[in-house]
Amino acid sequence: MKAEFEHVSDTALMVAACRAIETGREDGQVRDPFAERLAGERGMVFARSGWFLELVSFVVGLRARLMDELILEMVRSGQVETVANLGAGLDTRPWRLELPPTLRWIEADFDGILEYKHSRLDSDAPRCRVERLAVDLASPEARAQLFEAVGRGPALMISEGLLMYLPKAIFTSIAEQASKLSGIRRWLLDVASLDAFRRMTGGAANDAIERLRPADHLQGQALLDAARESGWEIVAAWPYAPEFAVMSQARREKISEAFKHAGNPAPTRDEVSGVYLLKRAE
Repeated sequence: MKAEFEHVSDTALMVAACRAIETGREDGQVRDPFAERLAGERGMVFARSGWFLELVSFVVGLRARLMDELILEMVRSGQVETVANLGAGLDTRPWRLELPPTLRWIEADFDGILEYKHSRLDSDAPRCRVERLAVDLASPEARAQLFEAVGRGPALMISEGLLMYLPKAIFTSIAEQASKLSGIRRWLLDVASLDAFRRMTGGAANDAIERLRPADHLQGQALLDAARESGWEIVAAWPYAPEFAVMSQARREKISEAFKHAGNPAPTRDEVSGVYLLKRAE
């Protein structure tokens, strides 16, 4: 079976497949019992079709784990009443994390991907109050409706694996509208430097994903700078580089061998890529 990326939602299948692969590893970064079911055969083909699998699955799992830990900390400390997950894709946190039943969790994404996910999870009850909102983030009206639905209570916005697929103007609108139209004062996001992305995905896979991304998308330090210009400030950062340094020797060797086999240079130290928690500057 050959799979080709046709829509940005297809990347959600690949990400779910990477979480499934990590779940099956003894040294995996995340445990997601729903990931393989959601990825399906097509998602697993996406994930296994490139030499970069070892590194990408590690990064996807690491990103999920770091975000999991922070979300649980913020929810348990009472800092947020509502979580707005933009570009929710096939995220399964409401089903797999120990979240309080009173927490509102809003999944915002294209209707098709949300329908697909919930049809695959219809036999499993989420642990918190999940609300689905079909949203095309390219629409100003849809974005306004999303933030109004969040309400004015203390809220956290998540954009995991999303921002690199947005034009700069939409990124800026989200950054500016979120706190004006809702109670969102915290923003959890991930950043990948351009060099890191190219090294991880190179070749045909990179070309396929690049076709899904607008020419003026933001990445790396440019993304953080744009968020700061829109009134957000970094309160915490979890760079990926230290995690690479402590991964198992066996895994390091597999990643090095994959890069060698593909004829690509191994990743260099990257100080930008990682998970960031931002707050609205008052």
